Amino acid sequence: MQDKFPNLKGTIFIVTYGRSGSTLLQSLLQSIPGAHITGENHNLMETLFMASERARKTRQTWGKDLLPKDHPWYGADEITPVRFERRLVQNFVDEILHPPQDARWFGFKEIRYSALGDRFEAFLNFYQRNFPNPFFVFNSRNAEEVAKSAWWVDWPTEEVLEMVRSMDRRFAEFATANPSVSHHVFYEETVRDPATLQPLFDKLGEPFDPSAAQAKLATRLTH
Repeated sequence: MQDKFPNLKGTIFIVTYGRSGSTLLQSLLQSIPGAHITGENHNLMETLFMASERARKTRQTWGKDLLPKDHPWYGADEITPVRFERRLVQNFVDEILHPPQDARWFGFKEIRYSALGDRFEAFLNFYQRNFPNPFFVFNSRNAEEVAKSAWWVDWPTEEVLEMVRSMDRRFAEFATANPSVSHHVFYEETVRDPATLQPLFDKLGEPFDPSAAQAKLATRLTH
């Protein structure tokens, strides 16, 4: 992948849930020179992750030995899970993200992680295996404020609150265990003082302009 994007420094993934203020964070990260950060894609990557896991399971379970042609798992020994998942991700980059050739960073934001449950960490490890220099930006917001959003109107309030708190715990656990490849930000802190994003930009090795960030905050979103 690095051959296709010679200026590439790494990949950025905004990991969050609905109505957390992640579109604002997306906009702020787009201000990095050469950054191509797209919006949501219905967590298409989860489907690729599941395909990869099934290929790996098939190879590990039935591909250890050469099987006869009349065996129901014939050919399992020919499955190449590592190359398979790398090509899946490369196609995702080419056909979904479409980063320009001179991109220094590319990535996207996604909100549909709660259904992963205990597979959340394995899913992020899938990213780490297949994207160059991946960096995860976790975005949290006060659970009560999230639950008030009209976006969650059809969900029982207690379910929304539990989802937010559960995901926030997962975000914190991963960020604590992997500080060099992740950073946890909080919507309330960002809007109160954009300078709180300085440590994030420091980790990315990118300049941070508080006045430009403040201007982004003043721009009304359309969704």
